[in-house]
Amino acid sequence: MSEMNFKHNKKNELKQKKYILLLLIVFEQFGYAQQSSLSYLRANQLGHGINVSWLEQYWNPKALDLNKLTDADFRLIAGLGLKTIRLPVAFQQFYIEGSDIQKAKLLSNIDAVIKKSIKYRMKLVLVNHYGNLRVDHLQYDTEELLGLWTLLEKRYRKISGNSLYFELLNEPVISDQQWLPVAQKLIARIRKMSPGRTIIVGASNYNSIYELSRTTPLPFKNIIYTFHFYEPFIFTHQGADWIGKQVSTTGIPFPYQDHQMPPLAPSAKGTAGEANYNNYHNEGKAGAVHDKLMIIKQWSNTNHVPVLCGEYGVYKKFASGQSICNYLTAVKNELDQLSIPWMIWEYDENFSVFKGKPGIKMLSPCMVDLFRE
Repeated sequence: MSEMNFKHNKKNELKQKKYILLLLIVFEQFGYAQQSSLSYLRANQLGHGINVSWLEQYWNPKALDLNKLTDADFRLIAGLGLKTIRLPVAFQQFYIEGSDIQKAKLLSNIDAVIKKSIKYRMKLVLVNHYGNLRVDHLQYDTEELLGLWTLLEKRYRKISGNSLYFELLNEPVISDQQWLPVAQKLIARIRKMSPGRTIIVGASNYNSIYELSRTTPLPFKNIIYTFHFYEPFIFTHQGADWIGKQVSTTGIPFPYQDHQMPPLAPSAKGTAGEANYNNYHNEGKAGAVHDKLMIIKQWSNTNHVPVLCGEYGVYKKFASGQSICNYLTAVKNELDQLSIPWMIWEYDENFSVFKGKPGIKMLSPCMVDLFRE
């Protein structure tokens, strides 16, 4: 072979290698874009939704015997313009630690909700609500969660990814340095047999927006990142006895109105609730809601991943109906403007959007407007 032909062949080989490399990059980027667009598509499909508190009530001995989500409930929820039901489930208590009877009842209830969700074209987010994940038993608890999600993946493998979403763990309390490696293991286990399943993951400190904004997205596609929003906490949880003295001041309005503010409860003095009370004139308004939500929206934009507000709501025992609706509307408007899907907490328990038993007539005019807009 002449030196000229040799050089010519070498040039062709280099061109071919560059061409192949370029194709690989294009295909890789195309695959990335497809998965990225799928997560955004699935997030947008969630739209507006509501949490149904029921199967996470491990303290209620009758919970598994209730037929809580009837056809009438689905028609009502759909009639409000909601597209998604978020279903919290106490898998730890009712399944991992449950009796054979409890396990059977739990799965039967979930099966029925999935069937009705498909019938009424509603999306369903299946949430592991009270899973154990303890620092001093992390390996053991991780294995239990792997077993649980292996079972759920297999049981619901044939349910379309457009209908059913998996949320790995509600409100993790261990650090993200400990939680997120566990989340990666759970995602890898699910994706082994269900590569198209959209998975929802939140950060530590009870699905905090602040903790999430400090994390790096996981090395998986088709993930939606969730956060919960109950700020200002002194308003949304006023009088909630399971929280403690910091929220013992009741009658707090939203938005802040100086002449409507109650005095600080004596039991709240010296707690975080006193500082929150003194700062409420800054926090109790739509502008503060906007500023906080912008933190997570900017994180979403920077990292090119979709986010979801999986919970927001108000404990209704001590807050006025008008203030509750004012708050829900303010948060809804901000989330909508930022194109963040949301799920109100909740349907018919102590954060319920209804004045009594669920029904259109049990919505205040303000609440009707909230769902109509």
